[in-house]
Amino acid sequence: MNPFAIDNSDFQFLLDTVGETVTIDNVEKKVIVNNAKIGDYEEKYIYTLEQIQRGNLIVYNGKNYLIVSDVTEGKLYKKALMRHCNYTIVVAAEEVCEIVGYDPFGDPIYECHATELINIPAIIDKYAFKVDDPAPIRVPDKQIIVTVQDNETNKSKFTVNATFEVMGQTWKVIDVDKTRTGLLILTCELS
Repeated sequence: MNPFAIDNSDFQFLLDTVGETVTIDNVEKKVIVNNAKIGDYEEKYIYTLEQIQRGNLIVYNGKNYLIVSDVTEGKLYKKALMRHCNYTIVVAAEEVCEIVGYDPFGDPIYECHATELINIPAIIDKYAFKVDDPAPIRVPDKQIIVTVQDNETNKSKFTVNATFEVMGQTWKVIDVDKTRTGLLILTCELS
């Protein structure tokens, strides 16, 4: 017996007794979820033995969360801060366009419609994205900051000048910040 040896069985016992099943990027895992400090955002800490990283999409109690912090890898478990996705952006997975006529110059007029829609969980705010700073920076009027998971679908749908509808308005992406691994942080303005 080595008193200095790290034994994960204690944390595994906690997971088995008080842990909850969540979905991490569409895979069910057992974790412990704890409330973070009370503030402007619904944030929670997630503790697990499983591999997690910033940008993972967590479904907990029927709500979507994004891991927004770096993962702290302790000796017994991994810990990260996750923030509730307060909106869902609906975008077309694929559009089919057909010619419906021609303009006076002989150029075709297309009518496009979506064949399938995708729901993209997002964190939308009027403040610059901060995890630890108590004094967030406010963005100009008629602009929002949108944070989504960094994946191939989102990279293709949210490019500069792309538009989408949310909160009953149409928004245009004016900047895509990829400095936080795992997240796409979009600056958008009213279109």
